[in-house]
Amino acid sequence: MEAGPSRIGSVRPARLTLALLGGAAFLLFLLSPPAPSRADIYRWEDSQGTVHFTDDITNIPSQYRKNSTLLIREAPSVVPPPQAAPPAGIPQASPPPNARPALSAQEQATLDAAREKEDLVSQVEQLKAKIAAKEKHISAVDAKRSLAVNPLRNRFVDQADLDLYDKYQTELPADRERLKELESRLTSRK
Repeated sequence: MEAGPSRIGSVRPARLTLALLGGAAFLLFLLSPPAPSRADIYRWEDSQGTVHFTDDITNIPSQYRKNSTLLIREAPSVVPPPQAAPPAGIPQASPPPNARPALSAQEQATLDAAREKEDLVSQVEQLKAKIAAKEKHISAVDAKRSLAVNPLRNRFVDQADLDLYDKYQTELPADRERLKELESRLTSRK
């Protein structure tokens, strides 16, 4: 019967040692820097035309995987902290020998024209997308209101959709005029 107390006495230091080791391991885990992660983002569209985004290709149904698009394939970049400007009295270091020289006036004008053209192309594409989305909404509401497709008419059209329908009907002519103007400016730059 004396074996009981001696056994208990020998177990306590072992438990204490395990607890300390576990605590130390946990602290090391908390203090360790995070591992870099990947940021693969996939875009896919289902049969109804709904666009989906996921970071795991296995979440995409197999029939849509071949048409999925990999949008981002890199780890998130770390932005370096901004460096303080040198004090006013200290001379600046000369630029490295392989630094690009300043552009001439003609090169700068060519660069500005290219940027302006890119901006126009971007505006045209965005406006075309807006017009297409508005036209799609209008045709969807028209289809819901059609007696041939929907004999109950407005019962299935939400009031918010009807309000957007009216708004888009009034905005579309001005959008189309703006698109014509942007396209004519774009063709005159070519």
